[in-house]
Amino acid sequence: MSKRSVGKGDDGKKTAAGVQEAKPQDLPPTPLEKKAKSKSAACLWQNNDILIYAGLIVAAAVSLFLRTYYNWKLVFTDNGVVFSSETDAWYHMMLARGVVINHQRLWFDPMTNFPNGTTLHFGPFHSWAIALVSEILGLGNPSMHLVDTVGAIMPAVLGALLVFPIYFIGRELAGKNCGLISALIIAVIPGQVFSRTTLGFTDHHAAEILLSTIAMMFLLMALRSGRRMTFDSLKDDWSKFKSPLIFSALSGLFLGLYIDAWSSGFLFVGVILFFVFWQSIFDHMKGKSIDYLGIIAAIAFIVAIIPILPFVKPYYGFNHYYYSLFQPTSLLIGAAAALVFALLSRYLNQKGLKRYYYPGSIAAATLIGTGILYIAIPQFTRPLLAGLSIFQQKTGGAATIGEASPLFANVNNVLTWFPGIGWIEGIFSFHTNSMIALFLSTFTFALVALLLLAFRNIWRQRPVDIAILSWSLIMLVMILAQNRFGYYYGVNVAVLTAFLVVYILQKLGIEDMDLDIGNLKDPSRLVRSNLKTIAAAIFIFALIILPSMSWSTVYARGASGPESDWLTSTTWLKDNTPSPGMELYEKYQYPASGKYEYNDSAYGIMSWWDYGHLIEVVGHRIPNANPFQQGIGSVTQNTPGSSPFFLAENESQAEKVLAELDQNRSKYMNTKYVMVDQQMATGKFHAMAAWSGISNSNYVGGFLQEQGGEYGQFQIWREPYFKSMTARMFFFDGSEMAGNQGIGLSYKGVEMEEGVIVPVLTEAPKISSNFTELEEFVRTSKEKGYMAEIGSTSPAVSPVPLEALQHFRLVHESETPVTSSGQKWVKIFENVPGAVVKGSAPAGTPVMASIDIQTNQNRMFEYRQSNVSNSDGQFVLVLPYSTEGPISGGTQFDTKAVGNYTLYVGDVVYGLRVPEEYVLAGASINI
Repeated sequence: MSKRSVGKGDDGKKTAAGVQEAKPQDLPPTPLEKKAKSKSAACLWQNNDILIYAGLIVAAAVSLFLRTYYNWKLVFTDNGVVFSSETDAWYHMMLARGVVINHQRLWFDPMTNFPNGTTLHFGPFHSWAIALVSEILGLGNPSMHLVDTVGAIMPAVLGALLVFPIYFIGRELAGKNCGLISALIIAVIPGQVFSRTTLGFTDHHAAEILLSTIAMMFLLMALRSGRRMTFDSLKDDWSKFKSPLIFSALSGLFLGLYIDAWSSGFLFVGVILFFVFWQSIFDHMKGKSIDYLGIIAAIAFIVAIIPILPFVKPYYGFNHYYYSLFQPTSLLIGAAAALVFALLSRYLNQKGLKRYYYPGSIAAATLIGTGILYIAIPQFTRPLLAGLSIFQQKTGGAATIGEASPLFANVNNVLTWFPGIGWIEGIFSFHTNSMIALFLSTFTFALVALLLLAFRNIWRQRPVDIAILSWSLIMLVMILAQNRFGYYYGVNVAVLTAFLVVYILQKLGIEDMDLDIGNLKDPSRLVRSNLKTIAAAIFIFALIILPSMSWSTVYARGASGPESDWLTSTTWLKDNTPSPGMELYEKYQYPASGKYEYNDSAYGIMSWWDYGHLIEVVGHRIPNANPFQQGIGSVTQNTPGSSPFFLAENESQAEKVLAELDQNRSKYMNTKYVMVDQQMATGKFHAMAAWSGISNSNYVGGFLQEQGGEYGQFQIWREPYFKSMTARMFFFDGSEMAGNQGIGLSYKGVEMEEGVIVPVLTEAPKISSNFTELEEFVRTSKEKGYMAEIGSTSPAVSPVPLEALQHFRLVHESETPVTSSGQKWVKIFENVPGAVVKGSAPAGTPVMASIDIQTNQNRMFEYRQSNVSNSDGQFVLVLPYSTEGPISGGTQFDTKAVGNYTLYVGDVVYGLRVPEEYVLAGASINI
């Protein structure tokens, strides 16, 4: 490889890549920019970049292989294309199919967030890109399978293409070797940048990464080739600066396309302005013109508006979350700010004022400009300030979103996403000392490179260096707040790590990594003449490339779609439930009134928000909550939604939540079906509590028990958990529970280290299957002044009695068993009025109805419901299961009653038949 940096030098000749070179005369080359001359004629063809570009093609091919090979059969199955378990991919594919079908992108979707619908913030780039490629490959008539295939492969292709802009960025920073090493790293680096660009991960992130990186690449090229560009020189002969002007326009074009991929892509407007701000100060303080900064940034920002304008919806005002007036306004303001920085510098120079006036002047201009904007158009500045929340760590329910947690919430994130010694770890058991692995990770290498880059710019500020410093620092802050931004920072890690490697190699005397192939006929001399280069290549491969590739391979092998139980269950939903009177691929429009008017047959599906897209895209039904974090609600804020529903501790409370979703509609239509799974009942239950501002300790308690002078851990599931709708539905099928074996705990608060109060048991737990006995234990403990309660060590065994659900019946369950009692992964309940059984008996007479239910998976359970006749001698039971089969127009359920109900009224036993029509109408049956 040639050690040359970009271009041919000061003569302005073009490189093989066609890049116009213009090296500033006032910037002497740094050691990293020095070029090694060819040592022999045999190396001459390498200087034409043939080997480098061949290497880039190989790196891209390896990158594509890693992203597609290992999970190919998991994505392309006999049952169709299965997209990522991160269900936004399914939603993006729904949008892409809609573009192919309707030749327009959906911007308002009433098929989610029932009964409100939602305005879409997803960018149009991904939808149109998939549709256009599909139209081309399908010769104008693509099948939906072709569309799905293109959609599944596209993120992997976009990820593999990253090696090319990364190479040019690295080359701008420190020469071709830095560029090539950067490209090799980005081709295999694991973590968010890899996982979001694998086969089937059809989300907008892959496009975000590639488009933003290309925009920065062209910006750096414009900075290098346009350093001598001024307003005056453009007036005299603008044709001398065609290259920087073209690069500036291309940077703007890809910046605009990037914002088309992500509505909050104005982030990079901030990145560029942050760089321009500091570079303007550095240049002005050294007496250099900063016109070029204003020209390049202004052109980029103005051109970026062009690809955005077709998607701007003025009726959204300045909402930064949607494609509104906010995005073009932010670009216009960015262009104005860049020009103000440049013109202010010219003005101060013309007036002969001290150079140190400038930093204060542009700081004041920034503050004054912001103040004016805040007063003049607060509807713009307030969303702008709100958008800065992406730099903040999430709290409450939002903190339970996996991708929104801080990077160091788990140090393993760093070690697996940015490895440097992962392959040695297993051999030498270094995993026992994570600090060693962390120290030798590419994350740490990048931090060292940042410091090195900052240090070398103390005296000599290169625009390329300052741009990469500004870009990397902002992305570092973002990933420390939310790990999802690792897919941005991975680009910076690749470039910075390569920069550090090249710096170290040069300090070791390896200035040139060209291969001397003049001794092809003498292998031993060939090896000796290239020994340093070979050693360097082995060092880079062993410490960086191999561990990164190893971790990426591990991820790729497990990159599968959602649980098959969810796919089969939502498919059942589509095929066996009444039509809501709405089709998935209709051309829905934003309602002029701001609220969509649903037809009478429309209804909602209640589940946790994670599953909303699957319910819509696979099930063709309307979820109440979705992965846009809509419809979640909160107990503490008294807003209806999935969290209050699943946390409700009695059926009346749950039904009230459903009624409040839309008080003008029936609660049985606001939510007609409820889908619950094993994860909601266990691993995700804490998230339901968090979104309602309730501590998970309210449901799961940890205690200490003294044993032989030491404390042991003891955990129970508490009474409120078993009363929740989640536990009632998933573990107990909505049936009545008498209360099985439980544990009585007596405890007191003990102050431990750092003043933390923890519950410590005062005596051995009381284990009993007699609930009355446990109640007595609790009462006695409280009389002694201790705290006491009844719990269970298993979420599947309720220690407390539970009344039956009267309006929710199990109509389907998935195929995979997850408990010893045969409970399945996903269950679907129907919300029905229930048949009202009325009768008379002496006051206080116990009444009970029971029936055996056989599920579609042939699991048997008993549904049982009890009551007692009141003081007037009347009793009422509300029975959700019919003894008959499904009827036309209703749910075609495959979970059925076996025989008739057995009704016990005191000592009298009845056989009771309940028609399906009575269950759906809430009709009465008099005994």
